[in-house]
Amino acid sequence: MARLFDDSHQDQLQTGEGRVVGLAPAANVWGSFDYLWAEALGEPAAGQRVRAPFGRGNRETLAFVVDCNRRRTAHELKAVTEVIDPEPQFDKVLWDLGQWISRYYMTPLGLTLAAMIPSAVGRYEPRSETVVFLASERRDWPRSLGPRQRRVLDELLEARKQGVEPLGQASLLHHSGASRDSVQRLRRRDLIRLDSRPVVLPELTDAQGGDPFELNQAQKEVLAAMEAKLAAGFSATLLYGVTASGKTEVYVRAIRKVVAAGRQAILLVPEIALATQTLSRLLERLPRVAVLHSGLTDSHRAFYYQQIRDGHAAIVVGPRSAVFAPTRKLGLIIVDEEHEATYKQDTAPRYHGRDVAVMRAKLTGVPIILGSATPSLESFHNVSLKRYDMLCLPDRVRGLPMPKLHIVHLRREITPGRVEMIGRTLTQKMAAALDRGEQIILLLNRRGYASYVFCPKCKWVMSCRNCTRAMVFHQATQLVLCHYCGQSATLPERCPACSGKLLLFGFGIQRIEGELARKFPTARVARMDSDTMTSPKQFQKVFQQFATGELDLLLGTQMVAKGLDFPRVSLVGVISADTSLNIPDFRAAERTFQLVVQVAGRAGRADLPGEVVVQTLHGDEPAIRFAAAQDFDAFAEKELHERREAGYPPFSRIVRFIVRHKDGQRASDAATVLARRLRELLPGDKVTIAGPQPALVKKIRDQFRFQILLIARHADLVQQALRPHMRALCREAKAEVIADVDPVNLM
Repeated sequence: MARLFDDSHQDQLQTGEGRVVGLAPAANVWGSFDYLWAEALGEPAAGQRVRAPFGRGNRETLAFVVDCNRRRTAHELKAVTEVIDPEPQFDKVLWDLGQWISRYYMTPLGLTLAAMIPSAVGRYEPRSETVVFLASERRDWPRSLGPRQRRVLDELLEARKQGVEPLGQASLLHHSGASRDSVQRLRRRDLIRLDSRPVVLPELTDAQGGDPFELNQAQKEVLAAMEAKLAAGFSATLLYGVTASGKTEVYVRAIRKVVAAGRQAILLVPEIALATQTLSRLLERLPRVAVLHSGLTDSHRAFYYQQIRDGHAAIVVGPRSAVFAPTRKLGLIIVDEEHEATYKQDTAPRYHGRDVAVMRAKLTGVPIILGSATPSLESFHNVSLKRYDMLCLPDRVRGLPMPKLHIVHLRREITPGRVEMIGRTLTQKMAAALDRGEQIILLLNRRGYASYVFCPKCKWVMSCRNCTRAMVFHQATQLVLCHYCGQSATLPERCPACSGKLLLFGFGIQRIEGELARKFPTARVARMDSDTMTSPKQFQKVFQQFATGELDLLLGTQMVAKGLDFPRVSLVGVISADTSLNIPDFRAAERTFQLVVQVAGRAGRADLPGEVVVQTLHGDEPAIRFAAAQDFDAFAEKELHERREAGYPPFSRIVRFIVRHKDGQRASDAATVLARRLRELLPGDKVTIAGPQPALVKKIRDQFRFQILLIARHADLVQQALRPHMRALCREAKAEVIADVDPVNLM
């Protein structure tokens, strides 16, 4: 129970009794602050969560005890008002991990520690929860409703169809994106009704599922090597296995060994909604699995957290934040699809879940496995430096062949004057697959926001004079940009070669959907992107329909490239493989290679032979050629050579500063001040400072953004020099300053 400080103890503090402690508030402020601690609150301990007045308005703020015995000063001090945790939630490893994250990612300690513990833990003891019903059978929702209100009603209607109505209000709000005010407005219009029911907490069950197949020789060798590492302390191992090579099966059997020894395991996945199939298999075959993700209600999150901390949960599965699970008997960490950019947090603290997992394994003294069919170049480089070991699964299970991959030069297949995104080759192969009763996955490679400038009449593509690379149109600036050298130009009104009308090649998924309806009117198509998939339940529904053969074709963005295993998929089409190459980011080629290889791996995963059609405007691009050949080693060798020559990671480290403000001039001035101070503090011969300059996406959420890039051989050259000055740097800038260490997105 929380301990409260009340007025009866005020005299005690005024007379000098009690002690002074140091608190790190969960706010974007650097350093710690002195507070009075009444003896009635008990003995303070580092890591305890408390509440205390903070700032000019003395607003009650979450904070963490970081020092239990500060020297008393003559200044009048504020007092701690509440102790949330009688004992700290952190053990020594998690406490040390939080300190490291704060230092490495240059984030205030209080913000870092707050991100490591769900807010509901220790404070949420519900006896009942609010639930929501549809008030009628009507489906013609009023036109005056907003999109989130419609989503609430759609979720409830779907729950009624599946026989799981009512829905808990907390879960409904999370999945629909609606607010409590939206729900109340729907209630006042008699579209829904509210009730309450006792909270039913989940049970952790002991699964007894058998092994689906015998491991092949490569899997047996990898598993034996992993088992040997379980008793040998810390090690980091890259498990490089081609798509459908059975990595998940190796994970399952290694985790079983850990649990049998009385230890716990953490399995990180890129996105919980996309891991539906993996999770269902784990839940069937592994004991006492706790799943942590943002879609849980407060009561369920607090319950799982306590079950993990008490040792009742043997296995923790979840996205990046699951790396902070309070496993006190940790024996193994696995990071599946370690290359995925979703492991990088985009709000403070901007940590990378994979790298934090490696540090946690090191602090705990346990092995960590990083698995991928397309490893990140950072991890691959760490193997060459002997920091990581590497294990390989070079073949698909049961000797299945890799899919046959065709590169199609789309410019040769487009009829002049017609705008089509599905060329003749892909159209013909799709028709044949549908005639055979087989399934198809189509990927629209829509990462980023740019498009080619293209003339359908003469096939002219606007290219950079300096780099002979296709330039990219940017909606935000209305300019055409080369992401290799930064050359910019205005968009021509007509094609300079033939005066034809120019097109911005790179249409949205809705246009593809319409083209499919025209070409294959009887095909049963589901669209999967961020606009249509707003909750894990929607993912599960589409996955189930596709698995049972109710759908013929799955059309989507990057999410259809990950983790799907459907035996009747014989054809995969990549609508435009070039799109992600045109992002102004040195990782563009790596992301393109990963995406094409990953989506190609969805085809031919059972007895049906697989084919992949990759449509491109630039079939000679190395990333696409190497992906077509499934040749990771050749791609990595070429890309690492170019990175070394350019001085980019993994041969250097980048720290990106973003300065933002609602006033564009103030943002620009603040960035100029910050850049000047950075040049004063950092050694010019060891740290390259680029900027300030407008961010590629100059304005987000009504805030102007300027960026400064620091490139150094080692990140600590920047961190050690700047950490003591971060409070002053932020204050001098007079705008919001964001530090992002090892950014994966430079937009």
